[in-house]
Amino acid sequence: MEDSSLKWQAPEYHHYQRSADWFWAVGIIIVCVVVLAFIFDNALFGILILLSAVVLIFYTLRIPQDVQYEINERGIIINQDLHPYLTIEAFWLETRLGEPKLILHLKKAVLPFIIIPVHEDSVNDVSSYLKNFLEEKELTEPASHKIMEYLGF
Repeated sequence: MEDSSLKWQAPEYHHYQRSADWFWAVGIIIVCVVVLAFIFDNALFGILILLSAVVLIFYTLRIPQDVQYEINERGIIINQDLHPYLTIEAFWLETRLGEPKLILHLKKAVLPFIIIPVHEDSVNDVSSYLKNFLEEKELTEPASHKIMEYLGF
């Protein structure tokens, strides 16, 4: 490869326009869970759920920022955070379902997966570049990530 790195940018997540019905549904569910927590004499859990809901609502209203991605000889850089190849177990480029995604399996117990959007025209370049440094292994997106996307988060 002539260039010693691959660079691109993409939004940090897909921003969905949510209708008032979505906010009403989330609000009703949160109120029911908080009321149940207080009925079962678990006020701390109720307060935690209420605070989590407020943070969730503010997060859904936030416009996503563009993230800078770079793959080079040292590792994968996401904005300013370097993930060296020694900390990455394997990678997989998922191209079958929707937009192409680079799935990285890290050698971490907490947050072991990083999912990076890839432009369709650079999938082959990313794959051939990463094969020089990492094992290609079929990985799937975590179910929790798919559920949150389905629910609109």
